[in-house]
Amino acid sequence: MIDFRIEPELQAKLDWMDKFVRTECEMVDLRYPGHGAPYDVGNAESRAHIKPLQDQVKVQGLWACHLGPELGGPGYGQLTLALMNEILGRSYWAPTIFGTAAPDTGNAVEQKARYLKPLMAGEIVSSFSMTEPQAGADPTEFTCKAWREGDEWVIEGEKWFTSNARFASFLIVMVVTNPENPPHSRMSQIIVPTDTPGIEFIRHSQTMGDSKGKDDGIHAYIRYNKVRVPLDAMLGGPGDGFKVAQARLGGGRVHHAMRTVGKCQRAIEMMLERAVSRRTKGKQLSEHQFVQGHIGQSIIELEQFRLLVLKTAWIIDNEPHGAA
Repeated sequence: MIDFRIEPELQAKLDWMDKFVRTECEMVDLRYPGHGAPYDVGNAESRAHIKPLQDQVKVQGLWACHLGPELGGPGYGQLTLALMNEILGRSYWAPTIFGTAAPDTGNAVEQKARYLKPLMAGEIVSSFSMTEPQAGADPTEFTCKAWREGDEWVIEGEKWFTSNARFASFLIVMVVTNPENPPHSRMSQIIVPTDTPGIEFIRHSQTMGDSKGKDDGIHAYIRYNKVRVPLDAMLGGPGDGFKVAQARLGGGRVHHAMRTVGKCQRAIEMMLERAVSRRTKGKQLSEHQFVQGHIGQSIIELEQFRLLVLKTAWIIDNEPHGAA
């Protein structure tokens, strides 16, 4: 039987998060707007402003809540993390204030010290360089490749929508290293510092939320011109790229979906407020034909989506690996 009930102790954490995000994080959204503002670690003013808020999160034991205890996180299951991310989705700044950096998968000891530690401290931002102009997100069609020369990997090819690359200190690049292998064993993931010679930022592509010029987005179109990095820059082993990606993205898909639920819930609250505060033709919007019906339909659709995602999270926690 599927059961979404939460222990009272965890419910208290969720209640604290909800109040904190509404009263603190949403205010930061207004003070420091902009699609990429939460990722701009070079903005000293905004970093100083959120530092006390991050300290409050740490006191509550909710910092980097997606990580296991061996990495300094609480080790929550996917259902709990889904409910937490639903709350975080209300605010664009909330994930940064709660320290939700990329999960640790495949990292060697030196990589953890060099990259994961400052990520967890909120000092740097990472970027995932996976999709390609022609292949999209289908890794079996990737053409960006890397080959070994001496004690280095040489990377050549293009990547599209490289997330948060404008502000990232390093890129995690998914490349073809073993073309002779079966399709899902051809790729590897390699860590590449953003300032490595040969990285060409063609442009920072716009997405929804970007309202300025054509190069004002935060996700980059990148060309790797025979970029060289040490052999120990690889995450996991050769051919493990798809496996590492799935481990990183599996739970992340649930978290992204629930943050979307949180955003939609906030939008519905705004609709409700508008419906009873705006008057036209002598009466409130809520009194016009079927305005309440449209809002009610939105609530029904959102609840269906929410329950589907929560079911997926529950299956991940309780069923054999791969059942979800």
